[in-house]
Amino acid sequence: MKTTYRLFYLIILFSVSSFSQNKHISIKENFSEQFFLNDYVYHKLKKYSNNNKIVIADPNKYLTNEKLIYNSKDLEILLYPEKNKSYDFLIKKVIINNNLAFVAMWNKDSVTALCFYPFLSEFTPNQWIVEEITTRSIK
Repeated sequence: MKTTYRLFYLIILFSVSSFSQNKHISIKENFSEQFFLNDYVYHKLKKYSNNNKIVIADPNKYLTNEKLIYNSKDLEILLYPEKNKSYDFLIKKVIINNNLAFVAMWNKDSVTALCFYPFLSEFTPNQWIVEEITTRSIK
């Protein structure tokens, strides 16, 4: 009887942890898409684009484990999970909570950082809104 209870307990524990991991992955994917297709983010990144293309490296895999391409109006945003020589921005830090996030990207010039402050909308379910973008000197 004790073995049955232990087995039942392990099955429930495994199910809950699996659900939690899947929820985190979907929040991350949902966040990435909404973040890079946001008009405010688009206008800020557009200023740094070459030939209407921005290459962003995410070597710590904060936002992706695979190459992603986002097309926002006339700007193509390429997000790579590894650092390469031709990147425009390097994702330095990402924090995603239930309703608030922070993204810091360093420009390839190693002098400029962009800090993004998105939050989850109270009025539109599952909609991330970028409240503020600041430019910082990293030297």
